[in-house]
Amino acid sequence: MQEDFRQMNSAASDMEMLNEMARSLERSEARRIGTTLTQARKMVARRIGLTAAAFENFLYQRTKVVPNWVMGRVRAELISVLQLEVQKLEHEIQLHKQIGSDYRDDALASAETQLEAARKLLGEKK
Repeated sequence: MQEDFRQMNSAASDMEMLNEMARSLERSEARRIGTTLTQARKMVARRIGLTAAAFENFLYQRTKVVPNWVMGRVRAELISVLQLEVQKLEHEIQLHKQIGSDYRDDALASAETQLEAARKLLGEKK
């Protein structure tokens, strides 16, 4: 009985984790290429190896069980996207410093804040 409860609880937490990661990917893709969430969802689903409909089923929690391969691919894709974002932000910060931007400059401060948040998500220490 208690084992069944643990499995149900674990499945629910997997669904929540997948949902958060998938929505982050979707929003990031939409921002990066300047498109709608629907278009971004299709692109992300294709990269993960799912149909857009299957990806939506996970987003709207219609599917109650998360296969390991789906969780692994979503996690790998999110890490890849975050690493690209870190590189982009580091480059942006370097450009601001080269042109002599003051550390109080809004764009520089924003880039540094976003970089720190992305590093925190990745678990990096720099």
